[in-house]
Amino acid sequence: MMSSRGRIMRRLAVFDFDHTISEHNTDIVVRDLLDQNLITPELKSIVRSCGWIPFMQRVCRLLHQNGFTPSDIMSAIRGIPEVPGIKACIAEMARNNFHIIIISDSNSEFIKTWNEFNDIEKYIHTTFTNPAKFNSNGLLEVHPFHNQTECNISSKNLCKGKILEDFLEKQFNEADTEYEKIFYIGDGKNDVCPMLRLTDNGYACPRDGYSCYDELNAAISKRSEPYDAKILRWRNGSHLTNLIWREL
Repeated sequence: MMSSRGRIMRRLAVFDFDHTISEHNTDIVVRDLLDQNLITPELKSIVRSCGWIPFMQRVCRLLHQNGFTPSDIMSAIRGIPEVPGIKACIAEMARNNFHIIIISDSNSEFIKTWNEFNDIEKYIHTTFTNPAKFNSNGLLEVHPFHNQTECNISSKNLCKGKILEDFLEKQFNEADTEYEKIFYIGDGKNDVCPMLRLTDNGYACPRDGYSCYDELNAAISKRSEPYDAKILRWRNGSHLTNLIWREL
C-alpha cells in the first residue's frame, strides 16, 4: 500500500527473542551446560561489576576449556522450545504486510541457529543483537552490539529504543517505508525503553507473567506527559495473534 506522499505503508512487529520467541533464555541454557561447581560467586559477580557481555564471554571460555564443542552449544540452542504458538503468529504476520525485526540481548549465533532450525529465519527482515561467531579453535566470541551512554534505563551494550528509532529513520529515508502500526513484543525490563518511545500508532505488548508489564507501568507513572501507545498484555502466540488482529 502506498501513502499519499508515495511512500510504502507497512506494519511493523518488533520482537525480543528470549522468553518472547524462544521459550527459555538462550544464554542461561548455554551457561547451564557447565558443571554447577564452575558457576562460582566470582563468576556471578561479573554481571554486577562488568555487565552481561563480559559474563557471557567468561562462560564461553569456560565451556571451551571444558571440552564443549560448537556442536554441543548449538544442539542446546536447537533444543529450546518456542513460546507456544509464536512461530504461527510470526508466519501469519509475514503473510499480512508486516515487516518483522528482532532486537535482542542474546547474540547472532544463537538467534540465527534457532530461527533456521525452526524455519522462521525467512520471515525476519532484520535482527539486531550482539554479534558472535566461533573462532578457528571453536571458542564462541561474543561482542557488544554498541557501547552507549545516552540511555540510563538500558544496558550499555544494547539500547533497544535507540536501535528501534534508528531503524525507523533508516526505513523512512532509505527505503521510502512508513509504518502505520508498530507492535513491540517483549517480556523483560530491557524492553521498556523502546516501548516508552512508541507513539499513538504504537502497541506495547508485554508478556503476561514477566517483568516487563510492571516495569512499563512503573515507568509510565513517572512521566509528566501522557503515554499514547496502547498496551496489549499477551500470554502465548495464539493469544498475541488474536490481540493484534483486533487492532488491524
